[in-house]
Amino acid sequence: MAEDINNTSEKFDKIKETFQKNKKIVVVAIIVLFALLLLSDFYNDRKVRKSEQASELFQQLLVSKTSDIDKLKSIADDLMNDYSSTPYASRAQIIYVKTFIKNNEVNDDVKKRLLWASDNSVEPSIQSLANYYLGLIALSVNLLEEASRFANLIKSKGFQGFKFDLLGDIAHSDGKIEEARDHYQKAISFFSAQSDFARVIEYKLQNL
Repeated sequence: MAEDINNTSEKFDKIKETFQKNKKIVVVAIIVLFALLLLSDFYNDRKVRKSEQASELFQQLLVSKTSDIDKLKSIADDLMNDYSSTPYASRAQIIYVKTFIKNNEVNDDVKKRLLWASDNSVEPSIQSLANYYLGLIALSVNLLEEASRFANLIKSKGFQGFKFDLLGDIAHSDGKIEEARDHYQKAISFFSAQSDFARVIEYKLQNL
């Protein structure tokens, strides 16, 4: 028993001696650890605040009148410039673009926003939607290679029907009828047989 006490005492003395020798290092390590914890809390709080602010802006965009295109553009710009790390930024670009092209021609700003959403969105579905629109735009001006490149960037499972439909349109425009047929048949397989999309593609198949 006495031997155990002596051993414990010796160990304690060694620990105390080691601490005394390395007191400065230990103190610095504690300070650094404390600072890192504070920075982590600050970063997380800031991240939450930015997400909340971005959500509020996005809600404003959703309830804004579609006729007030300048306001929609301003909100989309704010989200892209100040809240780019949030999912709301890319969603806002898609909504603004869809609203804009209903009554206006596609311009460089539209393509720039879609490219930004494609490159920066944290949501695969938004990336796919942006690439789908970019593919349609390229196809509309007969840039078939570019349209095909964007089509093949569509990765989300829910957009595979649209991807193959777009690839079918590209092949058809290029005079590749059998390739178009194959893509259209693949597209139909991703849609319900009774859906409007499936009917449209069936019509395309019948008119090849």
